[in-house]
Amino acid sequence: MEVWNLPVFGRELWELLGSPWVEDDRRAGVPGATLAARMMLPLAEALALLVKKHAPDAAYLSGGLAELDGFPAALRAATASLRRPVHIALSPRFAPVRAGLRMLEATGARSPLCVDVGQTSIKLARAGATRVVERDLTTLPPLFIGQPRPADGHHIRDTVAFISGALRTFLAEDSREPPDALCLALPCPLDEALMPGGCTYGFEGTASLVPDILAHAGLPDTGGPVLVLNDAELAAESARRAPQVKGRRVLCLSLGFGPGGALLERG
Repeated sequence: MEVWNLPVFGRELWELLGSPWVEDDRRAGVPGATLAARMMLPLAEALALLVKKHAPDAAYLSGGLAELDGFPAALRAATASLRRPVHIALSPRFAPVRAGLRMLEATGARSPLCVDVGQTSIKLARAGATRVVERDLTTLPPLFIGQPRPADGHHIRDTVAFISGALRTFLAEDSREPPDALCLALPCPLDEALMPGGCTYGFEGTASLVPDILAHAGLPDTGGPVLVLNDAELAAESARRAPQVKGRRVLCLSLGFGPGGALLERG
């Protein structure tokens, strides 16, 4: 469910509710509680619009921006009029990758690995270990929708190197047995053939993206299944597995570079 371009106060939601301006203000010394308060007006308006459209029983928020100081209290005050619970993931940044591990464990994997590729960082998790690898925006700058892509395709090679390098580093730091199953979440639409859609990495339409990442990370040698999905779908899976989240229909928002959305429908 696309929410990044939801019209809010005459602008697209990602322009009002995303990590770029938050990080700029954080570097300028603005306290986290102040940043959380600034987010609440567009977030509450977006939730109100989405609740009206989709009529969920509850909402669930994950992503790094939900870890700002003062976020829970500010959220409670801003969303009181929604008249339905708005939950925050117990560990907002890592809740999706931990849910990915549980998905793989449910299939019988003994040593699963989950990788959540975001627009500004990669979150990785194995049992008992997590890591964040930040995207260097000077060497791998964002390529927005409609912006020309480099003709020589170096941005795709650089993206594959970034993701596979994060995987190799994470596994090299862990002396346990190699992973026997992988969950890979990407920040873009995916069709049934795993053809990626648009995002700020600019790799839309690159059919070899996932095989290239796996090959450069050396993962094919380990064998085992590979589950590839959209990052908002992974966030929805964390909502499904969160015991505090009740209801048949749950609106899931992931707050990072730009907001991602999914609608969880329980059977």
